[in-house]
Amino acid sequence: MAYKKKPAHLPASLAGRLYSPTEASQYLGVAPQTLAHWRVHGRGPKFIHLSKRCVRYSELALREFVEQRTRGATCEAETRD
Repeated sequence: MAYKKKPAHLPASLAGRLYSPTEASQYLGVAPQTLAHWRVHGRGPKFIHLSKRCVRYSELALREFVEQRTRGATCEAETRD
């Protein structure tokens, strides 16, 4: 489900498009199984558990995840989540 306008009932951190695990994996360039593994182990981007079988990722969470891992040089310290 894609939102073009910020819905009034959603907090600002969730405004924007919500991605399925398959779409989020394509966005990040990893396999959907990798995202599932990260969720189980508490790593990866923040996710939204809408129901028992429905997981979504906010666009903001995906962008923040990428920005946190962006480095200017290989010698920069890497943080582990």
